[in-house]
Amino acid sequence: MANIDRAKDFINNIRLYMSMILAMILAIGSGITKMYNANNYDYLFYAGNIIVLVLIFLFMYLAKLLHKKTDELKDIK
Repeated sequence: MANIDRAKDFINNIRLYMSMILAMILAIGSGITKMYNANNYDYLFYAGNIIVLVLIFLFMYLAKLLHKKTDELKDIK
């Protein structure tokens, strides 16, 4: 497999992972919002907040990695 094909495959995989992380953030965020509106502040509420925060940082890391790989793609021949 050529280096450019490998790089394109890597970029597509990162996009897939970012889509899954975004879906998880939205789903967990929806659950957190329901718990907040119901004044239900148990351990799941706080655990959900921590998980969403970790997922957001993971999403930002993958976005940075995606931009880095995209910039490297123009140098691959």
